[in-house]
Amino acid sequence: MQETVRGTAIERLTKIIAEPRSDNDGSGNNKNSQSRKPFLRIHIGLEEGWFSLFLLASVVYSTIWSVQAVDWVDHLNILTLTTFVGLIIGLIAAKQRRFPRIVTHSVAVLFGLLLAFWQTAGAYDGGHVAQLANGMHQWFAAVAAGGTGEDDSIFLFFITALGFVLAYTSAWLLYRTRSPWLIIVANAVVLLINLSNIDPGYIVYLVVFLISSLLLLLRFNLYESIKRWRKQGLRFADDLGWDVMQAGSLISIGILLFSWFLPWGYTNNVASQIWNADANPWTQLQDTWNRVISLSGGENLANHGNFRDTLVLGGNPNLNNEVVFTLKSDDPSQYLESLSYNTYDGRGWSESSTADLPFDANALIPSESSVVHSIQQQINVVNPPGEQYPYLLGASQVGAVNQPSIVLGSKADNSIVAVLAKNGKLVAGEHYSVTSFVSSADMGALRTIPMPADSPRFAPSYDGEYPLTYYNPDVLNSYLQLPKGLDPNIKALAERITAGAPTMFDKVVALESYLRNNFTYSVDIHLPANQEAVSWFLFNSGNKGFCNYFSTSMSVMARLLGIPSRVVAGYTSGQPDAKNHDQVIYGTNAHSWTQIYFAGYGWINFEPSAGFSTFNRPAPGQFTSSGVTTNPNGNNVTNTKTKNRDVSSKDSSSTGGTITIQTPAQEAAQLRQQVTIATGGVVLLILFGLIFFGIWWRRLFRNQRLSAQLYGRVCLLANWAGIEILQSQTPYEYVGLLSRAAPEEAETFERFGDIYVREVWADPESPNHPSRSGEILELRGLWRRLQPRLFLYMLRHPHVLWVLPSRIWGSLARVRAKRRVKRDFYRDRDL
Repeated sequence: MQETVRGTAIERLTKIIAEPRSDNDGSGNNKNSQSRKPFLRIHIGLEEGWFSLFLLASVVYSTIWSVQAVDWVDHLNILTLTTFVGLIIGLIAAKQRRFPRIVTHSVAVLFGLLLAFWQTAGAYDGGHVAQLANGMHQWFAAVAAGGTGEDDSIFLFFITALGFVLAYTSAWLLYRTRSPWLIIVANAVVLLINLSNIDPGYIVYLVVFLISSLLLLLRFNLYESIKRWRKQGLRFADDLGWDVMQAGSLISIGILLFSWFLPWGYTNNVASQIWNADANPWTQLQDTWNRVISLSGGENLANHGNFRDTLVLGGNPNLNNEVVFTLKSDDPSQYLESLSYNTYDGRGWSESSTADLPFDANALIPSESSVVHSIQQQINVVNPPGEQYPYLLGASQVGAVNQPSIVLGSKADNSIVAVLAKNGKLVAGEHYSVTSFVSSADMGALRTIPMPADSPRFAPSYDGEYPLTYYNPDVLNSYLQLPKGLDPNIKALAERITAGAPTMFDKVVALESYLRNNFTYSVDIHLPANQEAVSWFLFNSGNKGFCNYFSTSMSVMARLLGIPSRVVAGYTSGQPDAKNHDQVIYGTNAHSWTQIYFAGYGWINFEPSAGFSTFNRPAPGQFTSSGVTTNPNGNNVTNTKTKNRDVSSKDSSSTGGTITIQTPAQEAAQLRQQVTIATGGVVLLILFGLIFFGIWWRRLFRNQRLSAQLYGRVCLLANWAGIEILQSQTPYEYVGLLSRAAPEEAETFERFGDIYVREVWADPESPNHPSRSGEILELRGLWRRLQPRLFLYMLRHPHVLWVLPSRIWGSLARVRAKRRVKRDFYRDRDL
């Protein structure tokens, strides 16, 4: 009875569980069931978990926000939105399987470019896309012609587009290709570049990035492991993920704390020059980027001086306090000149066409004036400045260097623009000595030089001696150049400043004093786009700027008055080191100043920048005897001169005689430079060779079935190691030979050979065929085990290195033999 009741109860319970409750209308339809179905069923989920997306966003945004913190240009706040859009689109693209990759990536990149264009137009051009498009066209035309791009909107467009692509690529790499390491490397490069250009307080971005990266790696590897365990039917604790992430967080914080206290800051100066070599792809990329994208209102990369054939008036030069040179000099007050500029375009300076003239070591370079005296300088390179070309620095005009050099002269007027080293750019640890020419003219002598408009004129055919007050017309044509459309208020201001100055020298001093006394030195400036720099600096900058603006304004105002002038870049005299009795020149000493051309005396230095000491002028008669000036060769000359010296031709009276010999330290520095370049070239050659081999190896036997591909590679590696396969050998016999050569992998070789033989020769319909039994899936795992061991065996037994030369020689011999037979055949036929 009890069993019957129990059975009835179980039956009723089964019906309750199995049969749904029904509310019937007599038609058999379940109204209640239908009424409870949702109208639109949406399920939003992420297989890898939302925490992985949070960690990915933390990695990407710590990088993007570091870009915003540097404040390269205005309106970088738009990066936050475009990066978010890039992450979402990247996630959607990674999860969808409907469209092929090429279509997905093309559409995503096109969308990112359009989004960046739209955002940039809204930020800079009030939403006028046509105006931005026109600006891009002008920028492209300037860059294609070899010029410099300096439109901040172009930089914002590039950064916005790159931010979108970085976010999109990061999401794709994580959720589609399963490569979290690539995400971290890509974002780390961008992050470190930006962190090197902002205050140390922003190191918090690096901390967030490192913690997020470590946790992302841990979380993703845990997800992949759990997924694999589930397929294998393994059991694991439900709260394993929480325990692992908690332990990972503690370990990540511990690693950061430990690394914080590790010693840092050591740099091997010689090894570091690999990154400064001319052929270094990174250096070439930096040079190209600096030319193509030159900021006008933002900040530049942190540097300790960066010299190029263009000088763009932009934002903060971002000079750091690294030691660049130590200097021993007869006159420590002299600046170190790198190069000069003669052409102003309203936003920066450049140099017109130049010609090269080689000089031997210690040969004197002709001076552009006879009224000069020479000083000796010993320069020790600690951290070489950035250089587009191998500029050698020296006071005023370099007169001789104890290494082969090339004088860069202006084709327009033969003025010396710069002196280049034949041996390549400066390297750390290099020592070189310079003889420099410094003007001997005192203030009284300079006051005797008239304005160019008042100087004497001579016919082009005149072949006599020129007075000291004569101006070379070519110099006037080159150094009175000005762009069209300059603000007329600039000239009016210059005339007002110099109204009471009786001589050209007094007028120049008045311009210098006005800038020094009425403006303050500041690097925190932002030159607006599409504005001429001098007018903005003089009337709209709040009377503040840095050296490039001071020197440019003085030079432009002087040219408007008819006074030839130019801007020069280099370093100030630095700070004295009493202990070592030399001058220490830091990155913050990188500077630009103004030079004025005085007939007979050449280029004279002036310092218009506020906060810098003016140049000392020689006392009357300090470098003369009885009114006669001594030239660098020790000969006496009077205050008359012939035609201006031509740097495009050597004068034996000016280039004879040596100054010093090359020191062992200099030879060692040159040897280190050559070894460094050679080593870098060998390393790059090896890397390119490995890349080429990797591509070839992956494509090897690609037209064959998988088993044949892998068996062919096994045979090839074994053959390179000296284990040659014979035509009479079966795969079983050859695999047995390999097993005897590597007994620790004998079982793997035998299993590999067995699957290969049956996959090639067994009946495809047979249950023993590997494709039917599923054994074909083992091949990749067997190959992953065998491949590294075969490569290692080949490296231990490089039989191919001994056989390859003989085979190449044999091939050449066979080719020559065939040609000889063919030649003899045709010769006999002709006979």
